[in-house]
Amino acid sequence: MEDNQPIKNKTTLKEKISLRIRRGWLVNRTVTILLILILFAAYVCLNLWTGTIELPEIDVTENKIYTLSDTSKNAIQKINQDITIYAYGFEEDASQIKLLKQYNEVNEKIKYEILTEESNYDMIKEHDLRNGYYIMILKSSDSEKVIDASTDFYTYDYTTSQKIDTTEQTITNSILSLTEENKPKIYFTEGHGEFSFSEMQVLTTYLQNESFEINNVNLVTTGAVPEDCDILAIMSPSSDIMESEAQAIKNYINKGGNIYYSQDVVSQETTLPILQTVLDEFGISIPNGYTLEYEENKTASGYPNIFMPVVSTTSQITQDIYTDSYMWLVYAGKINFADDTTLQNLNVEKETLLSSSDKAIFVTNLGSDLQAAMQSGTPGKSEIASLLTKTINSTNENGESTSVQSKLVVSASGSFISDYVINALSENYPLSYLGSNKDFVINSMAYLGDKGNTLTIRKDMASSTYMPTETENKIVITLIFAIPFVIIGIGVIIGRYRKRRK
Repeated sequence: MEDNQPIKNKTTLKEKISLRIRRGWLVNRTVTILLILILFAAYVCLNLWTGTIELPEIDVTENKIYTLSDTSKNAIQKINQDITIYAYGFEEDASQIKLLKQYNEVNEKIKYEILTEESNYDMIKEHDLRNGYYIMILKSSDSEKVIDASTDFYTYDYTTSQKIDTTEQTITNSILSLTEENKPKIYFTEGHGEFSFSEMQVLTTYLQNESFEINNVNLVTTGAVPEDCDILAIMSPSSDIMESEAQAIKNYINKGGNIYYSQDVVSQETTLPILQTVLDEFGISIPNGYTLEYEENKTASGYPNIFMPVVSTTSQITQDIYTDSYMWLVYAGKINFADDTTLQNLNVEKETLLSSSDKAIFVTNLGSDLQAAMQSGTPGKSEIASLLTKTINSTNENGESTSVQSKLVVSASGSFISDYVINALSENYPLSYLGSNKDFVINSMAYLGDKGNTLTIRKDMASSTYMPTETENKIVITLIFAIPFVIIGIGVIIGRYRKRRK
């Protein structure tokens, strides 16, 4: 009968899974708990151990922007004086601090310290450091250099629209400037309405940072250019010099002395005939007038007298400015040159540094407004700054022929390096601080002073993409892919082993 047939138990899928979990847990509970504890203990111990060691970081960026270059390493290896770099506003894990550690690894003489009120309150007060500042102060036994990281660690390439990291370049050059023996002396003339130090504070600060020694000189009282003068700077005089001063400068030229000369527009009635006799030594003159620029996108809006000049692409003085930055000039003048035969007879060679475009107009009618001045002006390109090299041949008392070279960087604009503020450009920053205005003069002084140890180490931030070496690539792939597969494989093996035991 059907009532006497055995009843079959039907187990649902849910019950089977629950039973499987309970049996597995009950049978292997001790082993499972032990395995979890071992893995957890290993994880904790590994983290504690890695926290006590400093693992090397792998820089996988294409241009190695976080790695000290071989150029810097070779430059600083032989430094044998103690240098301390005080960093204000930076945390210990900042990329700039990690770079400083690499300097120390290459040369133990170079140390760093994060500057806080607790560590060195006196230095913070001395340099008036405040929250939000990012400053590095480099100090050796007798020299000091201040770096504003917010402006000095980056530049911008206007030809490629890319941000350029100059952190390493700035730090390395700053270290070298503290240790170099060649510290050119610049003497700034005074007594003729030239720009004073108080009107060029940005420039003088940066020159001192670059290890130039700066002084004033009054040629009327000294009667001669000082013997230790490496560069004589004549910064936009507004009145003429005396005959004795002109002769002192000519004697300096004949000895191979180097000069930086700038000239701004002076009043309509002012003439500089004696000073012109000095310029005649190089076959140049600077007429009293200014340039109006009408090249598109080169001027401040509505101000053709405020413009960006054309910068030489080849000169040692301006090539970095052309690549990475720009300049602003205000009421820039024009340099006139003698004919080629006269320059050849004077043994003078010239090189253009700054100029206007061909669409500019040079005006000399200073008493009229811009529109009237433009109507009477001379159209065409104005050469605004040049490098002139004069060879002086002579015979010494033994009858031997000798020759020296005198170099002149001349600029028919001087106000661009002053601390004047032009609201059409900026309401906060002086002219000298805009673009590469100060860099033009600093580069000129470095060239005239024969400072040849400056290094160019610029890293393109736009190329900070993943470009590891073959070894680094293997490490990354192992960490990302291989280890997880190994863990999964071990899990599969353990699972199969447990099934066989049953």
